[in-house]
Amino acid sequence: MRRSRRLPLPLLAVLCVTLVAGLAWAFAVPALQGADEGAHFAYVQKIADAHTVPWPRKEYGLLQAEFSPSVSTEQATAWVWAGLEPLRGNRAAKPLWTKADEQIWARENAKLTPADRRDGQGSQAFRNPPVYYLSAAVPYEIAGGTFFDRLFAIRVYNVLLLLATVALTWLLAGELFARRREFQTVAAAAVALQPVLLDTITRVTPDALLIPLTAAVLYLMVLVVRRGPTARLSALLALTTIAACFTQGRAIGLVPPVLFAFGLAFYRRFGSSLPRAPGRLVSGVVWGAAIVAVAVVSALWATRFQLSQVGGFWSYLWQFYLPKLPGMSHPIGPHWTATNVYLDRFFGTFVQFEVVFPKTLLDGLRLVIDIGLIALVVGAWRHRAALRERRDVVVTLLVTGVLLMLSLHAASFHALLSNPADPVFTGRYLLMLVPLYGIAIAAALSVLPGRLRAGASGAVLAGVFLLQISAFGLVVARFYA
Repeated sequence: MRRSRRLPLPLLAVLCVTLVAGLAWAFAVPALQGADEGAHFAYVQKIADAHTVPWPRKEYGLLQAEFSPSVSTEQATAWVWAGLEPLRGNRAAKPLWTKADEQIWARENAKLTPADRRDGQGSQAFRNPPVYYLSAAVPYEIAGGTFFDRLFAIRVYNVLLLLATVALTWLLAGELFARRREFQTVAAAAVALQPVLLDTITRVTPDALLIPLTAAVLYLMVLVVRRGPTARLSALLALTTIAACFTQGRAIGLVPPVLFAFGLAFYRRFGSSLPRAPGRLVSGVVWGAAIVAVAVVSALWATRFQLSQVGGFWSYLWQFYLPKLPGMSHPIGPHWTATNVYLDRFFGTFVQFEVVFPKTLLDGLRLVIDIGLIALVVGAWRHRAALRERRDVVVTLLVTGVLLMLSLHAASFHALLSNPADPVFTGRYLLMLVPLYGIAIAAALSVLPGRLRAGASGAVLAGVFLLQISAFGLVVARFYA
């Protein structure tokens, strides 16, 4: 029997909501107000107008400021004459949007020549790999027109990447929940309405491509584990992982989980033929040695092989999640814990950290998360038989989450060794795993019986919708109230 190729109505509905929300976020926030958006736009412009790819040439990236001369004269003109620079970090400033304001900018912009698009000298963003910027150069070229036409064209392109992320979450949830539409819908909608995701992905940033590529890697890993390492799936997974690594350096943390998935798939194909007891012993030794090796390599990479700092890394990691033990020294850098990253920055910080949810809302959200985590554990126990049937998928996703977080911590600790004032690790880095966030919400709801689950699912969807609307309202009020 042939499977229908029609788009499921729940997915279509979620994608329509995603499109509306994404476009609203893309056009509501003034140009160049995203995190490092000016530097990222300068990279795209360098490719499209100067016809050169900055990475990995060392002469670029020497200048770290996001204003002239690190960006083109055209962008510097927009910073000044369109009133964009005073907006950054100044909550009292509002966009210039009257007819007279437009005429002032247009008068200065009319003086520019094509060479004024090509003269950016480079910023820190020029050290990034080029895949996102190459792809963003396509809508940049198609749009043409003014500086703002091209920038907002890239933002609209990013909204399409958001749609891809939601669709991949739907597919991934289908593999875990046996294509049960209610769970797929909850997982996809939770991702579609995650406010920090909307704020991040609708700006000019390589994270906009990194997030769907990571979602694709997660989905392909699951397919490889479930269906076996066929040539087609293996090639797709390898190419997608490489593309992610050449989009943003954080994607290097995906390499160990991908290798784990390949190892598990090959073990299922060939190692499972071993006698049961010896097979378990061999697999246990191999996987245990692999985990230890990854942990050791992560610690060494975090300290750049400064053995005297290895203990400090593990102390920092422990105190990030758990209370300080007797004899432990204080970790380097500011007081920065899981609450700051997983709650404050993952749910409630927007527009270059200028807009935040009130503490009372975050405290309530924390209570909801705690209840959800308890429900998730109960649900895992209650449905242990079903999970046992999909244990390879569950283990693969859990290992991916743990190893990727370990790589992010290693990068953060290394940065702290150079600059103890900046912990680097922030909530938007967790967006690489945002499909798992949606799946965790759906799994927590699975503990409830049928009618109660339907009501709770509706309440959760209403809650994430209100959370997104609240964030959007705060951002709009920041710029236009």
